[in-house]
Amino acid sequence: MKHFKSRQFQAGVLILLLAGLTSLPSAAQDTTTKKKDQPSTSTTRPATPSAQPGGKTAPGAMGGKTGGTTSPGTTGGKAGGTTTAATTAGKTGGTNTVATAGGKAGGTTKPAVATGKTGGTTTPSTTGTRSGATTTTPPTSASKTGGTTAQAATISKTGATAAPVADKSKAGKQETVKRQDGAEQTTKYAATGLKQKEVVKAKDGTHTTQFSPGGRPQKEVVERSDGSKHTTEYGLNGQAKREEVVNKDGTKEVTVHQTGRDGVVRAQETVKYDVRGVEVSKSVTIRNTTIINRTIIQNATIVNDTVVRNYDRGRFGFVYRPELVALRPALVSWYDPYWYSPAGVLVVHPFHFSWGWEGYDWYHRYHGPYFTAYEVYPAPSYWVTDWLVAGYVADHFAATLSVAQAREEARIAREEAVKASEAAAAARLEATEAEVAAARQAQALAEFKAADAEKRAAIAERMEANADKPNPNAVPIDKDTKEALKNQIEQAVAEKKQLADQAAQGQPPILPDLSRTLADPNHIYPVSKTVLVLNAADEKPAGAISEGDLLKLEPSQADTLKDAAETTLVTMRVMTSKGEEGEVIAGTVVKVSLKDLQEFDSEFRAKLDVGLAEAEKNKEQFKHGT
Repeated sequence: MKHFKSRQFQAGVLILLLAGLTSLPSAAQDTTTKKKDQPSTSTTRPATPSAQPGGKTAPGAMGGKTGGTTSPGTTGGKAGGTTTAATTAGKTGGTNTVATAGGKAGGTTKPAVATGKTGGTTTPSTTGTRSGATTTTPPTSASKTGGTTAQAATISKTGATAAPVADKSKAGKQETVKRQDGAEQTTKYAATGLKQKEVVKAKDGTHTTQFSPGGRPQKEVVERSDGSKHTTEYGLNGQAKREEVVNKDGTKEVTVHQTGRDGVVRAQETVKYDVRGVEVSKSVTIRNTTIINRTIIQNATIVNDTVVRNYDRGRFGFVYRPELVALRPALVSWYDPYWYSPAGVLVVHPFHFSWGWEGYDWYHRYHGPYFTAYEVYPAPSYWVTDWLVAGYVADHFAATLSVAQAREEARIAREEAVKASEAAAAARLEATEAEVAAARQAQALAEFKAADAEKRAAIAERMEANADKPNPNAVPIDKDTKEALKNQIEQAVAEKKQLADQAAQGQPPILPDLSRTLADPNHIYPVSKTVLVLNAADEKPAGAISEGDLLKLEPSQADTLKDAAETTLVTMRVMTSKGEEGEVIAGTVVKVSLKDLQEFDSEFRAKLDVGLAEAEKNKEQFKHGT
């Protein structure tokens, strides 16, 4: 019961505090935002470190978070009367912003493809401003599917959105029209003259769209003729935030779109449920993250330059499932006799490596204050350690709000609050009692969101202002901790080799879940997402832990772990911390759920697969990089 109450309290503060620390909305990750004195149309770079063979390095993303700093400029078609609003994406600013998981970015960005209606019901669309239907191939621009007619906001290269225009002549009215495609469209207008609700009865089903007080699409529900129900929730910028597909047989898929710096889509996570509502499996789709010199990294499935990672449901959450057969070439390179003796003893051959990170903001913010790269690499395991750590802090930078993005979100939220206030005032004059209550509730919610967005903007401004100043709260990764992490990487690679050997012999491999790491008192858990945690001493909110922080299990918890479930809270010590505003300071003992720890461990193993592939790619440079 104590665990349940703690978890319930933690969930209660999650929405409020997390909003001030990170922005969701993640699949492409921006780990490469340019310095603030550079123009926005300058050449953008990929996210995190990787290297090209032959001594030339090309920073690329770190194992699973996508990058890019330019937000695609999409011009949303305005739905007028009985037309279907199709959207057309404009060119992205600057040059190619492809950030790959250990990948290379090059060339010039191609204009985004204009998309219209799409069909199919197999997999939720990966991105898009509107999506009534679902597609197997992620759309390249914001698209409108299923024949709905909700107004689409105009989105500029900076993510700014234009407010929908009110039609005062339709204030408080409802109209029904017959569209050219045969569908019947009923639109209800608020007292402000903006759309409030729209219902389209089409051949493929009924499409119902709810609008925000400012007239922006907020939620769309599509009840299809095949018995399935598709629900899409949108952010104020018009991007899909969450999609849910409930099939006729009761099974369900829920997709969450993760956006990061400057509103760029970083990733999408899809969880499948059975008819009982129990989680079955998870897949994480990351756009443009595993292509290196147009060569596919072997640890994931690629669909149109999109990487899909798969996870199986385990005791404490989702366990990463690698493609073991495809991983074997990287493992062969890792255990090259040049680096390991026949007895498995590491043979040291020191080499230098130039990462080329100096031009990236995440590097200047965290290299030195939080971690320092090795000057010389005795073996590939040391190189992968730097690669991994840099990847986590680059991920964190990409997940934080830029000042421009935070200000724009605050502007839109305040605009919505004003419209909600106008609607509430108008409702008091003409609407029913129920409509007045609903308008007041919408006004209160809009005011809360506006205040929260303004708070996030203030935090983003302070973080940028302090970016070049010493942070007294930061506790960096020291030499001993980094050595321990390197040893852990070597152990994890050995486990992967054993699993790959079993798979090659036709034996079903048993994937390592959290049970194995919990038995190791020295195991380090790199944090892979922002999580709000409780102080173990008083069970009050302690703040947030975020990407790149390192945790270790506190001793004497055998009784807690004996019959533990994923919701069980265990005591962890924060070993290192970036010490940013709202984050837990290193040395603090906190409570973390086992489900979160399982996710941290799965992400560590998934990133490591990409690190192995990067090491294999650079194996010749390692041997000649003295």
